[in-house]
Amino acid sequence: MTASPGNESRQRFFVEFEADEACPATFTGDPEIILFFVSWAFSVRYGADHELAEIAKRLDHTHKISLRPLLRYADRDASDDADRRELERVWQDAAPLAECCRQVAAALDTGDERLDELLDGYETLAPRLLELATMCDWAAERSTRVRLTFDMSPDQPAASHPAPHEHGAPPASPSGGPEKGSSRNSGLR
Repeated sequence: MTASPGNESRQRFFVEFEADEACPATFTGDPEIILFFVSWAFSVRYGADHELAEIAKRLDHTHKISLRPLLRYADRDASDDADRRELERVWQDAAPLAECCRQVAAALDTGDERLDELLDGYETLAPRLLELATMCDWAAERSTRVRLTFDMSPDQPAASHPAPHEHGAPPASPSGGPEKGSSRNSGLR
């Protein structure tokens, strides 16, 4: 089952569960900010220079939060065997993802002046992460795994993006999606 914010035709970021029932928790706003954040956080290893990448670095270095569970995501457009394997590989236990989301949201609310500066324009990140944590708590109570996926298909209508910052939009791959590492599906190797 997939959790959606209501208008799935405009959705880019998805939370899926290995459950027969639908998760009662949903996003109250566009969850695409999570996709932006994880895309920039993933691109830190390649020298990304953007507010969201700087937030990821500060969470890691100053607040000692591992973003590993959030960085386990993949492209829903599985067009070959490698893509399908990657899509299956990103299923994960829900509890560590829920805890990661709560830790990040809590750190974003600590009054860290540098984080506050970097968050300007991205104020919906912490609320969306807390909603994702609630969904993951639901899944963990049922011993159900969760999968984070995205869809950047050109035929998929785009959701509205946060206001642009001086460093521009999320890193893009040649196909127009967020930077995803060396393969077309992203996540940890």
